[in-house]
Amino acid sequence: MKAGYLLSFAVVCAAKYAPASKGAGFFDRDFENTQFGDNFDGAMYLHLMNDKVADGAVCLDGTPAGFYLAPGNTANKKHWQIYFEGGGWCYDDMDCYGRSSTALGSSKKWPHAAGTGGPMSFNCTVNPDFCNFHRVYIAYCDGNSFTGNRDEPLVVKGKPLYFRGRRIIDAVLESLMPMGLKDAEDVFLTGCSAGGLATYLHTDYVHQWLKTNVPTLDAFKAASISGFFLNHQNILGQPVYEAQMKNIFHVANSTHGVNDACIAAYPADEQWKCNFAQYTYPHIQAPFLALNSGYDSWQTKCIYTSELEPGFPNQTSTGNGDCNALGPWQSCQENPDNCNSTQMVTMNKYITDFKADMQSAGTYNKNGNGAFIHSCHTHCEAQNSNYYVGFKVRGVSMRDAVSKWWHQHSSTSPAAPNNYVPCEYKTGSTGPRDCNPSCIAA
Repeated sequence: MKAGYLLSFAVVCAAKYAPASKGAGFFDRDFENTQFGDNFDGAMYLHLMNDKVADGAVCLDGTPAGFYLAPGNTANKKHWQIYFEGGGWCYDDMDCYGRSSTALGSSKKWPHAAGTGGPMSFNCTVNPDFCNFHRVYIAYCDGNSFTGNRDEPLVVKGKPLYFRGRRIIDAVLESLMPMGLKDAEDVFLTGCSAGGLATYLHTDYVHQWLKTNVPTLDAFKAASISGFFLNHQNILGQPVYEAQMKNIFHVANSTHGVNDACIAAYPADEQWKCNFAQYTYPHIQAPFLALNSGYDSWQTKCIYTSELEPGFPNQTSTGNGDCNALGPWQSCQENPDNCNSTQMVTMNKYITDFKADMQSAGTYNKNGNGAFIHSCHTHCEAQNSNYYVGFKVRGVSMRDAVSKWWHQHSSTSPAAPNNYVPCEYKTGSTGPRDCNPSCIAA
């Protein structure tokens, strides 16, 4: 391992976007537990798709989109894992203009190698089921979970911005065919955060593409990590996140870049709902597993205690949402033990709403599916190998829940044994408030 080149992304984010009580909703690339650098153990290596630029597979700034790839071993040459990178969203013209100069909107400074943990880990002790699969990491640079499908660029301050996420997906799949995907038998689709949302939005599209183009395909399953973002008002009853996601849906022309069945279920003036997991989830046909915290730390910060940027949706700054903006709730949102009993009751409501929204979909109880929903106050935790192995519900770890689900027959295996529900935090006059000991132990 070349220590001089290895970059822990937690360090990168801390250096470039230091935590603050109020602040932006995305980081410069993905979240912690992802490594970027030049060369290190288990790395996936960058493939820029220069040959797909003419097909529209470009980042916000028009630079070539790309992906990272680590070939599997000989015994697993027909087994593939495809991962959508996360990193939040941009919400209006100026926000996307600002993003286009970062690694979430441009490939100009993408490093040569990437790696992450949990179900994408190369370590077979941590990840026995998928460690030797071909591993593909689709870099995120379109601003709206790979859904953008706008023909003409949006020009902001003289700079053209391209929203081409759906074309990036097509280009990646086409590029992987001669690399062995054409002979794939098993494909596991996943992603975290905005990439976890992408997993909800694109699972059926990718599945159908593979069934059409890969005749050897035998098994396809998808698991979203921290991608079930609620369309939930903030604590003051304001629809902040709804306004943000509705606006970028229209800016990016995402109508034909999300789940087609979801779009067909809504009138034109409500099709923006298909930019949310909770409205798409009921329409997913492929075998699906949700991995999420019901008390997700990004959602409590950037949905439940957030405000809109001044001037949104016509802001003059490049701010990316005002997360953790509600002063009396800042300390509570950051750590449940800082909440008083009344605040904890309010915060628990997010967990109950999360459960209700997920469990109301028929998909939740469909054969072949599952949901591992815990209460740990984290985000993208499945990418942290310690959390992936250590977080438990009913004594079952995330890793073991994924393994059990992956090996079951999709059409006959009931979902109920694969569904794990979160507990609610303690609301007494004093802490500790955590209800799941494995959150602390891990």
